[in-house]
Amino acid sequence: MRILSIIALSALALSATTQSYHITGKADEKSEGKMVYLVDQNTLTYADSCVVKDGAFEFKGDANDQCLFELNINKNRRNKAYVIVEPNSNVAVDFSGRAASVTDNGGLNDKVTAINDAVTTAGNAVNAKIQQLQTEGKSQKEISEILNPDLEAIYDIYRNAIEENKDNMVGAYILGMVANQFYTTLEELDVVLAKVKYANNIAAIRKGREEYVKAAATQAGKMFVDFTGLTVDGQASKLSDYVGKGQYVLVDFWASWCGPCQGEIPNLIELQNKFGGEKFTVLGVNVWDEEEKFKAALTEEGITYPQIFVPRNNKDNATELYGIKGIPQIILFGPDGVIIKRDLRGEAMKALVEEKLK
Repeated sequence: MRILSIIALSALALSATTQSYHITGKADEKSEGKMVYLVDQNTLTYADSCVVKDGAFEFKGDANDQCLFELNINKNRRNKAYVIVEPNSNVAVDFSGRAASVTDNGGLNDKVTAINDAVTTAGNAVNAKIQQLQTEGKSQKEISEILNPDLEAIYDIYRNAIEENKDNMVGAYILGMVANQFYTTLEELDVVLAKVKYANNIAAIRKGREEYVKAAATQAGKMFVDFTGLTVDGQASKLSDYVGKGQYVLVDFWASWCGPCQGEIPNLIELQNKFGGEKFTVLGVNVWDEEEKFKAALTEEGITYPQIFVPRNNKDNATELYGIKGIPQIILFGPDGVIIKRDLRGEAMKALVEEKLK
């Protein structure tokens, strides 16, 4: 009897916490017969899949708490929507329009839609204002100054949404959208993460925080972190082949397709021509690129300083190790391998190199 009572109580506890969710969907004619996937944003694994039939699809499952899914058709990253589910939720997803819509009768997904609509409305007003100011002949600096309050108002929509929904998945979802733009240091991010209940249930937020940790470990004053790649000739090469060997090394993380990277290359060539030698060298680190395009760019841009090519599948991901989210990222390393300064560009970069080599 006691064993049966324990089993019965366990079943009751389970039924009290685990309840169902229901997602119904519509799709256009082009999606007929294609697979629809439900991707858990906590584990980044496929939770379920089905086929579009007669322009419709459906998912049913169990939920004991709120969670976030990415729903996509045919694994197409452009044909996707984010869906929040919770116990007893009924969500409708419509892919038949120009943009996917997600509704749930006043639930968490409708909250997300309202927030996005508010941002879109405010953004459209800003764009109209920009056009008007340009017509009036305002300079880019003047436009930026005039629009600053309008942009802050848009940012406040997101900030308020996170604060007002810190106890549900909406707050975590919005935080995942804006964390990298709004919080520039690990300390700032951690303050927000501590308040937002479901933040650690989203893999993208956890990954973003890890990038902050790595960036913090490679700031000015820190010793360089080594990584591997290939020379132009395909031989194995490491950052430590150049850095920490007694000379200043200006390292440029770049790619052939990157316009701002191309804009800095003449400055780097100038520095190499002027100071290159025993005390100084420029080193290019090509990332997020294709080998043939990388090699072609060396000729097109007239680059002769040494290079490390980092393949996309390289086990030592150079950009992750240095917390790099965008390129160019140019870093000056001292003769002992200690990082002197990151985020260098243009005239400020030239002045710093010249100062160190006096």
